[in-house]
Amino acid sequence: MQQMSRPRRNSTRNPTLSSMMPWKKTFALRTGLGLQTISIICLLFCIRSEKVNSNPMNIPERPPLVTEALAKRRPIYYFALGSNMSRKKVESRGLNGAKIEIQKMEPAVVPNYRLAFNLKGFPPIEPGMGSLEPVNSNAKALLAYEREECHGALLRLTPENYEKVMRSEGVGHGRSDQGYEEIIVDAYPYGRPKMPVKAVALRARDHVRLSYDPRPSARYMSILKEGAKELGLRPCYQDFLERHPVQVLKKWQRKQALFNILFMFSLSSILKWRGLIQMQTRLLFLFHESDPSRKLANILSDTMITLILMPGAMLGILLYSVMKLTGKMPESANRLFDFLDNE
Repeated sequence: MQQMSRPRRNSTRNPTLSSMMPWKKTFALRTGLGLQTISIICLLFCIRSEKVNSNPMNIPERPPLVTEALAKRRPIYYFALGSNMSRKKVESRGLNGAKIEIQKMEPAVVPNYRLAFNLKGFPPIEPGMGSLEPVNSNAKALLAYEREECHGALLRLTPENYEKVMRSEGVGHGRSDQGYEEIIVDAYPYGRPKMPVKAVALRARDHVRLSYDPRPSARYMSILKEGAKELGLRPCYQDFLERHPVQVLKKWQRKQALFNILFMFSLSSILKWRGLIQMQTRLLFLFHESDPSRKLANILSDTMITLILMPGAMLGILLYSVMKLTGKMPESANRLFDFLDNE
């Protein structure tokens, strides 16, 4: 009997599917390589973090001028160059709502030092905070003042109120990881150029001192400019503050950064370990671009920072929603998002 011939299958592949295969393979390969690269970077930073933690920092010694004044209950002069140039800010900085009383406050200048923003913050929301830096140090200024000097507020405080200010800056707790160290400088009040006052100022410590100045946030710089105007600092110095580059973020970028902060700090509080925050901060500074004139570098920087913050921000949104629903929103979280609303 004649064998029935089966219809032959068309061996010709679907041209649409065939053309998609190379694209899928390329995409999968690139995705895999990208994830491997990110994993290697994270691993290297984890190892580096462990090395840092294995060499504990020393508790900084306080200057004799401070310890003697505290022991003998003598007033202490403090030179403020950042947000503490605003009287209202200083008075409201006491912990647990305690008011800080100022005996005297006047404009002054400190020669051979400059205003720096090289205390490591948390980019992109607050990349760098104010610090007094010697003009001959290796730290690179983003914009240098025309003279080798720093202008600010000279405050005379009782020992009790001086300690309140220092506690608000994280100084004097006897902890090895504090960000600032107390240094002694010669401060010259305006109108008395030959009568220097020995004053305490704050400088970023080695472990949080950047080798360059990142752009401070627009919010932080606005506080400095308000304080400088209130104090009556010299017009040329106020002009310098006005011209200084700042970090300007879109609202969605601020939201993303704040939701990430909410999650990361909540997790660190539960784990009682700041290693994850330190690792993320190192990654952020790895890709952070401080020079506003480098347009392409800034675009790449924004893209990478967005990707780094995305997982923490998404979990932060979830955590925020749960806190809202359960009515267990901490006061610190409320302040965090009030900050966003007021920007």
